[in-house]
Amino acid sequence: MARMDSFHHYNDGRGRRRVYVNGNEIERVVWCDTSLGIAVFCPFPYRVDHRRDQVYTRRLRGTVTVERID
Repeated sequence: MARMDSFHHYNDGRGRRRVYVNGNEIERVVWCDTSLGIAVFCPFPYRVDHRRDQVYTRRLRGTVTVERID
């Protein structure tokens, strides 16, 4: 069950959160996993990857922490 608690998705119904990777706040995070140390986000301005027909995302690795916004 701890594995599911470490996974955060922008639309998982657990409210708004701030995501930090190696102490730096990352905005527009699509999903992250604190136990694996991975965060996927959309850089601004948004770009479309026409080969995959998706919005371009980047993956960061490091110490991922999540802080709930009340």
